[in-house]
Amino acid sequence: MTGLEKIARLKHLLQGMERDLGIDDLSSVQRNIVYAATLLSEASRTVATEDIRQHELLDGVSRSAFFRALRELVDTGYLKHTDGRQRSSYVLSKKLER
Repeated sequence: MTGLEKIARLKHLLQGMERDLGIDDLSSVQRNIVYAATLLSEASRTVATEDIRQHELLDGVSRSAFFRALRELVDTGYLKHTDGRQRSSYVLSKKLER
């Protein structure tokens, strides 16, 4: 099996897992924000906006696209503001704990 075939199989597996978790309807930027926040939350339950934005999964994403996707994730309940704060700090919602 070639390297490309292995990547294709992993991509297929990932899409199935995303569908099972109910995040397949998110845009690629939104999914990458969720992935980055999940990885960052391993060290601390709360994740800062700037830490998410600087994560390598979001390299090449414009500032406006990042903040638009972040707002949509909050509006749809995937991420929540920390302790009533309206910005800068987020936690993963129960919606992502499937």
